[in-house]
Amino acid sequence: MNCPHCQSQQIVKNGRESISDGVLLQRYRCNACGKRFNERTGSLMARLRTPSSVVAMALNSRTEGTGARATGRVFGKSHSTILRWEERLANQVEEWSPPAPRDREVTLEGDEGYTRVGENFPPLRSEGWTIHFIERDSRYWVSAMAGHKDELLFQRGTQQAWQWAQACPAIRWFTDGERRYAKALWDLASVSLARRDCPRYRTRNVWREGLEVAMKVKGSQGQRRVVWIRPEHPFTAITPMAEVHANHNEAQNAALRRRCSAYRRRQNLYAKTRAGLQRVLDVQRIIHNWVRPHWGLGKTPAMAIGLCTRPLPTQEILRMRGFQCISS
Repeated sequence: MNCPHCQSQQIVKNGRESISDGVLLQRYRCNACGKRFNERTGSLMARLRTPSSVVAMALNSRTEGTGARATGRVFGKSHSTILRWEERLANQVEEWSPPAPRDREVTLEGDEGYTRVGENFPPLRSEGWTIHFIERDSRYWVSAMAGHKDELLFQRGTQQAWQWAQACPAIRWFTDGERRYAKALWDLASVSLARRDCPRYRTRNVWREGLEVAMKVKGSQGQRRVVWIRPEHPFTAITPMAEVHANHNEAQNAALRRRCSAYRRRQNLYAKTRAGLQRVLDVQRIIHNWVRPHWGLGKTPAMAIGLCTRPLPTQEILRMRGFQCISS
């Protein structure tokens, strides 16, 4: 264990303390900076009087489609207390979003979702658009960005997904018929070929080596088709046309409408603000990746992609400071 204040390992035990749920916490003192702390310092449960088991059950209930006020009535808490617990977990989403393993080939699927935010504005004016990216084989939820459906939203969502996957040697990037994904990615992942390296190649500006970008157009007008966006690197392998789709991401969006109250159809449970929608999306991402085993894989997405070896209970996540604190 490191000191949460100075990250030093020169710590010694300094007694114990009992909290309201009867749990004994070990106290420590850092010889480097002289500060004292306990096992929960720096975690989501720091300075919370409510037992961690109650907080975990409330968050699990929220990620199964229960509204904030209904969850508060079930657990005897105010709805604002439930939202503060959610905000604590959502603020730790970066600590629970490590990059993809460097030796793994990944297939990213991108798609958009929509829900109401605040008043019932037309879709073009609504802040309820969400860009999702998942990794196909492991179902790992890489990115979820909410806001207006404009260039900025596509840039933010694409940048977050690219930062997660850019260290991988081979990346397949498949989306629907929206071209703004590739436009945002081109600024991040395009390279210029030297003429002496590939003198007969048809173009100079291409995707980086190992990156393949394609989309499947499924609009009602015209024939369904697969389109490869911009020229690929001459040393990049091309995927068969039948594998270019975002079906797994679309299935994830369908499940999200059941598990997230802000996406429930035909009910007055929509998100009130864009920040509130982003908060519940971040909580859903953490629970989806680390806690809930996927029914088809039999394990969590984090286990499938090689980030951990076991499912993590929500109560354990509440007591940790981040991904680095996972024990075998």
